Amino acid sequence: ISKYSFTPELMIPQSKNYLYLSKVLKMMLCQLYNKSPALGYYFVDSDVFSFSHGSVTAYFWLQFAMPEEHDLLVKYTLSVEMLSNALRQQLYTDGMAKNMEVEPSSITLQLAKEGYVQSLKTGQCVFRVLLLSKEQTFNSLRLVNCNKNSSNYWLVQGKNNHSIKTIISTEGEGSVCTDVNVTMYNTWVPGSQQIVSKFNQTGLPIDHEVIIPGNMLLVTFSRPGECDLSQFSITFLQVLMAECGGVLDGTNGSFTSPGYPNAHQEEINCTWNLKVQEHFRAIILFREFKLGGSPTSGGSCESDYLEIDGQRFCGDHKPFSFYSNSSSLQITFHSSKKYMQSFAADYIITDGNSTKSHS
Repeated sequence: ISKYSFTPELMIPQSKNYLYLSKVLKMMLCQLYNKSPALGYYFVDSDVFSFSHGSVTAYFWLQFAMPEEHDLLVKYTLSVEMLSNALRQQLYTDGMAKNMEVEPSSITLQLAKEGYVQSLKTGQCVFRVLLLSKEQTFNSLRLVNCNKNSSNYWLVQGKNNHSIKTIISTEGEGSVCTDVNVTMYNTWVPGSQQIVSKFNQTGLPIDHEVIIPGNMLLVTFSRPGECDLSQFSITFLQVLMAECGGVLDGTNGSFTSPGYPNAHQEEINCTWNLKVQEHFRAIILFREFKLGGSPTSGGSCESDYLEIDGQRFCGDHKPFSFYSNSSSLQITFHSSKKYMQSFAADYIITDGNSTKSHS
């Protein structure tokens, strides 16, 4: 929305600016889909649930009633493409949208999980964080007004041109939270392609560290009813986006190419140093590796490549693992102008005596 500039007030649902702008956008969305000959019969409701940096980017949900036999309906009438095109067309002709300077080409839609939308509608189990300082820690993740067995959702936003380093940890053993699934996305509209990190807390102490490319982060905690997350703590640190790489020193964690899952920027060099305790080893699990191109005729990688302790990897690979043979690993990512693709990896620390290999 080009007419407006983002202010911290737009992260507070009770603020005057938030209420005004969300009300105007909701009215526009509801009028559009209610009046649509093809979509109005199925439309239920819509609302804006947050705003982010830029001129102003609005995040909203749409709800439609689905009949029991709905496969063809979803494929044609209620497809994401159909809903997107209807909204874009309206924005080109609607006077209110033109006055607000809403850019039709910026519209993107995707299917969302029902539990997430329900929490956004009620405001339960949703916590919004605007990072105004370099580091911010929450020592207890217990949320008020949150039903048992409900997932918790943290919508985090940092400064422009910054990435978010996230550290999630728990206190000592004996936690009643023995089956908590934690998923992190680099967007507030989550899908499988936007997952940056995912792990399960089994009751043992954890110290999970992830560098999120970009300044948008959604953290979800799916928990059993008896768990209030009070033994969890989470720290957010802001680093300049150009400062990719860094020190990886948790017992497990993740790292990705800058901007993952989107294309990384051109002409970039990133170095991560993975620290491992004495007598321990690291295993790196590459869940996606698509750097494009292929080794030269001599077998070397020269354009886009990832180098681990002197061994280079390039091209496209199915998921594979790398086992260290040292207590310290240096991981270097190099990009040229020729290819602009991405990778995503998780690492775990083990006390096994591994040898360096990949598969």
